Amino acid sequence: MTTQNYKRNVEQLREKASMFWPSELSQKETELSIIPELLRTQDQFIAILNVDVPNLDSLFQVVDSATLPANIFLKHLAVLADFGGEMLQRINSQFSSLFPSQMLNYVWKGQQLSYPFKSLPVAGALNNNRLGLTGKRLLESRPFNDLLKDVIALLMFGNASTDATVAAHLVKCEIGNYLRRGHNSQASK
Repeated sequence: MTTQNYKRNVEQLREKASMFWPSELSQKETELSIIPELLRTQDQFIAILNVDVPNLDSLFQVVDSATLPANIFLKHLAVLADFGGEMLQRINSQFSSLFPSQMLNYVWKGQQLSYPFKSLPVAGALNNNRLGLTGKRLLESRPFNDLLKDVIALLMFGNASTDATVAAHLVKCEIGNYLRRGHNSQASK
């Protein structure tokens, strides 16, 4: 058998190729899609962000008392910040140089606050699968643990870090800057 039989031009490939996923693969992807779950929980996520809290521990208590699982709350934050597993892995691998004191020092509501990391950095990969943020794992309700809290702290306040290098690496992680902003601006009118 020669390889000549397998040489085809683009037009010949188009004739033989499937241009779309087979319906059974499309169905499996739909079953594993996170979008329906995020849409279903969107209002609850926004309601949690609208609760006025003095610090991260209070926010964790609010999320914990809600029916929204911690991993789904974290997924909403990751999507909103556009900060995924690849960037989290980079932060994890450079963690000791970024956070030598094992603290995130940040400014929120005009106050300088500190969040002590409890799980980061982790050995091995820090990715969406480990955090329970992918497909079927997202549908497994996960309560808070120290790793989820650490990543939530980064996503919410990384950009507000008092360390300019950290803030530059976590520039998209600014969700904390917007908490209750809409409510406070409405109250002042």
